[in-house]
Amino acid sequence: MALGKIKSHFMGSLPMGRGKGRVIVAGMPKSGTTAIATLLAKAANVDVCSDPFHQLDTKKKVVFRDRLFSEDLSLESLWRQHRELFRGTVVKDPNFPLLLSQLKQFLPEAQFVFIVREPKDNIRSILSRLKIPGNPSEGSRLASEVPGTWGRVLNGTSPDMPGNDYLEKLAWRWRISAERYLENRDGVRLIRYEDFRRDKQNQINRLAEDVGLANLSDISALVDVQFQPKGKRPESIEEFFGKDNLGRIESIVEPFLADFGYE
Repeated sequence: MALGKIKSHFMGSLPMGRGKGRVIVAGMPKSGTTAIATLLAKAANVDVCSDPFHQLDTKKKVVFRDRLFSEDLSLESLWRQHRELFRGTVVKDPNFPLLLSQLKQFLPEAQFVFIVREPKDNIRSILSRLKIPGNPSEGSRLASEVPGTWGRVLNGTSPDMPGNDYLEKLAWRWRISAERYLENRDGVRLIRYEDFRRDKQNQINRLAEDVGLANLSDISALVDVQFQPKGKRPESIEEFFGKDNLGRIESIVEPFLADFGYE
């Protein structure tokens, strides 16, 4: 057996805590999870673990996604085997919304935070970040060429998403993420990205208090730092998508808009 597999097997057999003292941050890509997790950790002077799934892909070259999302591999087992990549008081990953029930089951003493962003603006931000048009008839070739983690998100693979093109697949990812939060909302703190943007420092301070982090530092010099590349914002959402495409997004996400005040 290769040394890496021996180590992974050994780490997987070791006991793991129940999550006490940890903060798990879940949310769609480009919903503010990186900024909120980073600022929370900076305020509380604790470590942050960002995007462990991406690190498994790129640093360890671990093939796990299909097995994980087909439930052939549990998230607890994956976490146990590669716990060094999940190390941190604050842990965030854009796949966590889809796995909230598993997370809450094997980390019952952790604190959970779900970040949500208005879906049309969330999808627009993803596409702008990747320089993909809001109209799939113009951008399907470009979308098919996006590699790695972003390619999976954009094209709805690992996990597979419903939909006929990247616009519908992103809308379905937002809807399923929202649904998973609503199914597991007990004990999960909700932050709307729009509320965070309006009052960043107070939102972070309140969140820190809610999740039991104390002795906070002043983060006023950090609240406007751009933690991820920012895409170009269009003049209007309708201009970016077009009326028909906008209607397709709305038809998918509409059942859950009122739950987050986006109706």
